[in-house]
Amino acid sequence: MAIIQWLQHHSVIMMGVVFIMILVTTFWPGSKATFDKAAHIPLDDDR
Repeated sequence: MAIIQWLQHHSVIMMGVVFIMILVTTFWPGSKATFDKAAHIPLDDDR
């Protein structure tokens, strides 16, 4: 039961950390090319 209580108290903090990590990964300067390539995948299927 101690683990469940700990998770209930800290789940908001953990989700906030995950959200911040996603934002950092998304807006990291070197990841623009990767996201641009992934964004064009649906358009490349028509060719």
